[in-house]
Amino acid sequence: MPSWGELLAEVAKSPDPTATINQKMEDVLGEVSTLCGGKEVLFYSSGFLQKPDRETSIISEDMNGFMNAIYSLDCDKGLALILHTEGGNLYAVESIVEYLHNKFRNITAIVPYMAMSGGSMISLACDKIILGKQSQIGPIDPQITAGSRRHSARAITDAFKRAQSDIQKDVLNAHLWHPVLASMGPSLIIEAEKALDYSKELVSKWLQARMFQGDENAAESAERVAAFFNAETDEIHMHGQRIAIEALQKHGVKVAALESNQELQEKVLTAYHLMTLIYEKSSTIKFITTNHKDGGWVKSPPPMVPPQQTGA
Repeated sequence: MPSWGELLAEVAKSPDPTATINQKMEDVLGEVSTLCGGKEVLFYSSGFLQKPDRETSIISEDMNGFMNAIYSLDCDKGLALILHTEGGNLYAVESIVEYLHNKFRNITAIVPYMAMSGGSMISLACDKIILGKQSQIGPIDPQITAGSRRHSARAITDAFKRAQSDIQKDVLNAHLWHPVLASMGPSLIIEAEKALDYSKELVSKWLQARMFQGDENAAESAERVAAFFNAETDEIHMHGQRIAIEALQKHGVKVAALESNQELQEKVLTAYHLMTLIYEKSSTIKFITTNHKDGGWVKSPPPMVPPQQTGA
């Protein structure tokens, strides 16, 4: 596997760096397809690490990219879905998963580094997950927007429960909690509760339909795993917490180690390095690409218009 420095040097020597990166990506995804038993390969990625000031989360618009990319694929072959995402809108995630389920009978999720929140939900909706030692997925409790900030739905409900407990212990604590509760409002609390219930319901349903299909205790296993990822146990402490392969194995998730196939590991990590180059060398903030030349999708922000100067 070429290192980051070697890829960077090779691209720097190319008269057309973009074409070189794209060709290398197509080639390496073709090799991933072969190593995954001929499955079609789709790489869904966002530049949330390189461009944190841009809107890179999963949104409904991404469905256009999935539809465009999958149009050129042979869905009967199954899908190896490489994911790198911070997560995003719950309803966009639901639409994408249902679309993938309708298209492919078998889906393997491969996470070279991070698939958080909504990305974790997509991973759990697959038949199997492949993670490396460096890889992580995360809790599925949705993010709720309140004012100009986004908060974990679990943090909102936990804060309300703590306020209830403190006030029940001593009514004088009410004045300490009043500013917090006033800023939250009853509608926000109810929205957070409903979002938590719905994310858990979706993941439990997808686990039963895919990963645990045919298992004797499919419903119980799906409920237990969904509850863990929904931060209902003491094992999850915060929304962005790292959940590695060992925790998935402990909870019975069907997961394989990327390191168990060294050749696959090399190709997947090469694709990840090429992805990083794309974000560092272009204005791209999100892309979907496949092991075929046709069917890619790229999201770039509109050019920034400098403010017009006005006379004194």
